[in-house]
Amino acid sequence: MRNRHLLLFLSFLLAAFLAAGCAKRQLTKSETDQLDAVGAKIAKAEQMGAKECAPRELAVAKAEFDHARHEAFENWEKAQPYVKKADQAADALLEKTRPCWEAKQPKPAPVPAAAPVSPPPTPAPAPAPMEEAMKFENIRFDFDKSFIREDAKPILVAAAAYLKKSKDARVLIEGHCDERGTSEYNMALGDRRAHSAKKYLVGLGVEESRLSTISYGKERPLDPGHDEEAWAKNRRAVFVPR
Repeated sequence: MRNRHLLLFLSFLLAAFLAAGCAKRQLTKSETDQLDAVGAKIAKAEQMGAKECAPRELAVAKAEFDHARHEAFENWEKAQPYVKKADQAADALLEKTRPCWEAKQPKPAPVPAAAPVSPPPTPAPAPAPMEEAMKFENIRFDFDKSFIREDAKPILVAAAAYLKKSKDARVLIEGHCDERGTSEYNMALGDRRAHSAKKYLVGLGVEESRLSTISYGKERPLDPGHDEEAWAKNRRAVFVPR
């Protein structure tokens, strides 16, 4: 009987040990932020047309990112080379994709030469639909947050009303951050802010296919100052007609 009880006890200990060994570790916020930053670079490249511009680099970056995430859940210290390799692959993807994306952007129309004789004054034409869209205000975000504030909701409601009225209109939503924090962290945060605005517009009835997003992190500040007033302006989402 004693041997039987001892065998059961040892079996229980072995099962507990195996369960503990198979459990996946939890990542810290810092570790998650590093992985999110790599993922944000890949997402940005996809938004810029990486599937057409750099399909090979996109496949490599995704494979390296998946490998890094898997290793990170096993052992973060040992995963560092894989995270670094995934980040380098994401940078190479962006470097290959950006020139292709920029080449596809519409070029501004040439300015016509001045007429020799000034024409008589004419009434100013009504603004085109896409010009009206450019008048949408930027929406702002709290420090290190991506949720939609109450003061942003009327702006989004007006944007949704315009888009539902103008069925051919499309909008690119840019996510921006202030200068505090690393470039990688702010790239991921800007991506979350742009997607929050997109999700809110979709919830108001705008077709998701007419909305695209991109993050510029802290690369394009609206105000170059280094105080709270400037930072508040720079934590924003911008609506750009396409």
